Amino acid sequence: MDSDPTIPSNALAPSVSGNLFQATNGIEEEVIIFVSKLNKFFGDKHVLKDIDFEVRKKEVVALIGPSGSGKSTLIRCLNGLEKLTSGEIYIHGQKLDPRLSIKQLSPIRSELGMVFQNFNLFPHMTVLQNVIEAPLLVRKMPKDQAIARGEKLLAKVGLAEKRDAYPNRLSGGQKQRVAIARALAMEPRVLLFDEPTSSLDPELVGEVLKVMKDLAYEGSTMVVVTHEMQFARDVSDRVVFMSEGSIIEQGDPQEIFRQPKEKRTQLFLERVLSTLPSAIEVPGEF
Repeated sequence: MDSDPTIPSNALAPSVSGNLFQATNGIEEEVIIFVSKLNKFFGDKHVLKDIDFEVRKKEVVALIGPSGSGKSTLIRCLNGLEKLTSGEIYIHGQKLDPRLSIKQLSPIRSELGMVFQNFNLFPHMTVLQNVIEAPLLVRKMPKDQAIARGEKLLAKVGLAEKRDAYPNRLSGGQKQRVAIARALAMEPRVLLFDEPTSSLDPELVGEVLKVMKDLAYEGSTMVVVTHEMQFARDVSDRVVFMSEGSIIEQGDPQEIFRQPKEKRTQLFLERVLSTLPSAIEVPGEF
């Protein structure tokens, strides 16, 4: 499928400058994801409302907001798991047309690595087999090359010794790290994370966040739906706050967390930050 050269010239994410992490991340001007006036209905329920959203190469974007605000639906629309009702989505210049068949969508979706809440590993396959399955079937990668890359990725996420284990022998944190390795195996332009720690026991969250932080520091382009506010503040280059299907506010993480401009953002952060360590300041009264 040919790239569409007509993406609007303003398809750049808002400038962000307050996060020291960004200076080492080297965000580039190239737009990888461009969304314009995206709407999504489930029956009569309007779950995404005129969403405008962009992600640049090497940018880490955190989507935050209350449950039911549309964050997961947005990320599922980005990779074609949910069909948009109206609007436009471009992935690296290629239009994600809802009329396309699954086969036609495959080349576009292969640009995106998806990490789900509940791992979605194949239970009848070993860890290594889970990681190399898509490169073999979709990328048509030679098996010896896929195995070598799979072993390298498992080492990267700290699971080299688990290559021959089956998913039922792994902890939740280990399963999610395998899922990250599996997503990386396709060499995607963007990694999409849909609440990757939400189904983990609290003591296992850290090991998954560490892998994600390492990927961010290495310059991976990432969109992360998360309730981990410290990750959103300290690792992301831009925070997007959603509520009731709309993007209410977005910008530099330090500014969003310390002085949100919108009342809904402020109320949300006051609730969630009151339970976190004092390293993150609760917004003051306005």
